[in-house]
Amino acid sequence: MFDLPDISVPISIFLIIWGAYMLFYVLYSLFNIYHLIRYGVYGFGLYLIVTIFAGGTVILVAGSAFLLMEYDWSVP
Repeated sequence: MFDLPDISVPISIFLIIWGAYMLFYVLYSLFNIYHLIRYGVYGFGLYLIVTIFAGGTVILVAGSAFLLMEYDWSVP
């Protein structure tokens, strides 16, 4: 049968991957918000969409950050 060897991956690698994902997400979000404001139809709807998008992003990032803060990253 096929056996996988024991793989030892430090848990901090996942934190680095999360940080890289968040960096790209922020850059992509700023790109989208810029284009919404620059080329969108001005009015209440535009600002409502940008506010909902920014608020949702803050909630999701804060939620994941609070969940990650509970983990003990000093343990290998």
